[in-house]
Amino acid sequence: MEPKVEQMRDPVSDIVASTRGEQQLLRQLRIALEQQRKGVADSDPERIELASRAVANTVLTLDAARRRREDLLRLVAAGKPIRLEALENHVGPVDGLAEARLALRNEAEGAIRDLALTQQVLKGAMRAGNAYLQALFSSVVPESTSYAADGRAPQAAVAAGNLVNRSA
Repeated sequence: MEPKVEQMRDPVSDIVASTRGEQQLLRQLRIALEQQRKGVADSDPERIELASRAVANTVLTLDAARRRREDLLRLVAAGKPIRLEALENHVGPVDGLAEARLALRNEAEGAIRDLALTQQVLKGAMRAGNAYLQALFSSVVPESTSYAADGRAPQAAVAAGNLVNRSA
């Protein structure tokens, strides 16, 4: 049996691939945010819940992808933290990097806009829900335990008659 020879991975290619992966994750985030907004528009709590979970999962995955890209950049830069824009200063021209970086930036800016819109929609839905609840319960006023309906202090409870066992 032949020993397995591990191929050396090219960290620069992995950085470009990681950048494209982050762009796809940002696209998934934008789709999930859109689903949240549609759920609010349709008053569909199940859709909102599913979209909220998708948003949370995608954000966690994005964070892991960002950390991986930062680790790869440190690997290429001999342990120093560098930005993606400075990669070509360390390794020279990289095919596809400029396009991947631009696509990532555009998708990130779109995600920021979608997030702001979704926050406005969700805040509006919460305000509308609160106003509805206030209107619903404002007409129901519980009777005061301190004062009678006509504003007089309540009378002391009248003692009930004593029960007498006459058979004794």
